[in-house]
Amino acid sequence: MTTEFISTLTSATRESLAEIGIADDADLEGVHIPDLLNADVSWGQAHKIIAYLTATGLTFTFRGPDDTWTPARWEEFVESLVDSGILSWEEVAVCVLGELNPPQVGTSLASNDNIKAQYEPRQAMRAVMSWFYEQDGTCRVCGRRMHIEVDHVVGKDEFVKQGRDPADADTLDNLQLLCRRCNVTKRESHKLGGLSFATAQAALMWILHAERPTTLGEFERLCREHGLTMANIRFEEAWAMAIWLAKAGMYELDEAVDEAIAEAVEEAVESADDEPALDQ
Repeated sequence: MTTEFISTLTSATRESLAEIGIADDADLEGVHIPDLLNADVSWGQAHKIIAYLTATGLTFTFRGPDDTWTPARWEEFVESLVDSGILSWEEVAVCVLGELNPPQVGTSLASNDNIKAQYEPRQAMRAVMSWFYEQDGTCRVCGRRMHIEVDHVVGKDEFVKQGRDPADADTLDNLQLLCRRCNVTKRESHKLGGLSFATAQAALMWILHAERPTTLGEFERLCREHGLTMANIRFEEAWAMAIWLAKAGMYELDEAVDEAIAEAVEEAVESADDEPALDQ
């Protein structure tokens, strides 16, 4: 029995883990993170466990839309947002179309001094647009067509680590198309990104509109259970949607709107004071 990692956790956390049958490091394989939170493991300690599992390649799961979320149910969900008056079908279409729009490589890549230096005058645009049209328009990782961005295959930070000039990363053969989500999660600074079922901004709003939490505390708890690992201030910012809709009589809160606002403001101030430190 190996407890090399578990022994680094607090005694309170080890006791909570033991109560749900986790006594050694191997027992963490396949753990459902919400079970840890329900066992009163603090978010700081759960975050440490998630980082360990990610680093060691052990599997773990979060909450998210289950198998009942068929295409028909997703359609019904969007229809409910329209029927409630939160959105119009025109707004839905405009939003989707905007995210389908290809990235502006002509005004970014073709004007990049590092790329321009590789071609004869006026030939950089020709090379960039030829490369661009040769792509298939989908994310190289997940295959989606939404939120497409141009990304370095080998990032500039990796060039720096190798003692190479980061400017050398700016070549067309070192570029690829990724969706925003896959682009973010490949970054060194986002090792715990991409754990939720959708981008953070989408997951936040799905939790709000599908789960319908009635308090900020419940919303924050659901966000953690669904794999959102960012600072609490992001949840308090997203909670503004519940406040705004409650003012319009379109969302139910457990308390009066004025009280909910006062509570959310104090939570946001506390988060600003505490972040990025985690509650251990």
